[in-house]
Amino acid sequence: MAVVSVACSGGRKSSAPSTTAASTSTTAAATTTTTVAPTYPLTGMPATNAVQQASPAVVIKIDNVVQARPQTGLDYADVVYDAEVEGGLTRLAAVYQSAYPAVVGPVRSGRLTDEGVADDLNHPVLVISGANAIFLPQLQAQPVTLVTDTNHPEQFARVGNNIPHNLFSNIAQLAALSTTHTAPNPIFTFLREGQTFTGAGVAPASAVSFGFPAASVQWTWDTAKKQWDRFQDGTPDVLTDQHQISATNVMIYFIPYITSGLATGEGVAPAPIPMGILTGTGNVWVFSGGKVVKGTWHRPNLTTPATYTDSTGQPIAITPGNTWVELAPVGTVPAITP
Repeated sequence: MAVVSVACSGGRKSSAPSTTAASTSTTAAATTTTTVAPTYPLTGMPATNAVQQASPAVVIKIDNVVQARPQTGLDYADVVYDAEVEGGLTRLAAVYQSAYPAVVGPVRSGRLTDEGVADDLNHPVLVISGANAIFLPQLQAQPVTLVTDTNHPEQFARVGNNIPHNLFSNIAQLAALSTTHTAPNPIFTFLREGQTFTGAGVAPASAVSFGFPAASVQWTWDTAKKQWDRFQDGTPDVLTDQHQISATNVMIYFIPYITSGLATGEGVAPAPIPMGILTGTGNVWVFSGGKVVKGTWHRPNLTTPATYTDSTGQPIAITPGNTWVELAPVGTVPAITP
């Protein structure tokens, strides 16, 4: 697997041009036209790299069990989804568009929840280390470019002996495999410069914690960094460089899970495989800027991004930056610290 440099992008605002119209008899007042600086679609952050801004999204499945941590490259993801898998544990789907890191992993197999994650990203590249015989044809049928360690083995490399938690890949090379090379449309509404995070029922929040059946998660607000810091199973959730995972925004989706199959192998008894349902309507708690707004998510179909509204029906806009989406089972009761 070749290694390339990480593609990082900064931002720059353009000046607003002004025009003045005049005639021999009257003089019109000067008018000013304000141009909106280009932004990356999934973060709302300023984008000065036009090529990167127009690049496709890459969704890659990342292992999240204790044997697979710490992971590599999650800090470059625009959006990360944390979903329940068999045994009550979780697996991540990391979405990259504004930057393409050279090393990400460990990569693991796909689940049917991935349909809901990938299908609204305008034909992204979906990267998995395989899937069972039931899931694979369904994932192949989605509006994605599916890349696996079987159809593109050259895109993956094992590092060390910690099988199966040691498979890594290169996001820039994966993006080049896109069959459409189309950028995603925005999936969130972002605040404009000078706006503050608000909404009906907005409340202060310095921390939130909740649990999947076999994994616990906590996010704490860091005022200095203006970021939420992530903890998992009671300890700081760090990457291979010992940098703690953080996010500008955290969303807790409350979604139903159904059983989509049975997991076998790896020396464990058959276990139900959950599938998260990401269409319909449900509750969502949105954390940004040290605050929380409780609202509703609605998504009519898999290829349409969800909308988010507060208790009065007004759209919820979030701070530009990266977002973690926790796909918590319906019935989960997170604890918020004001």
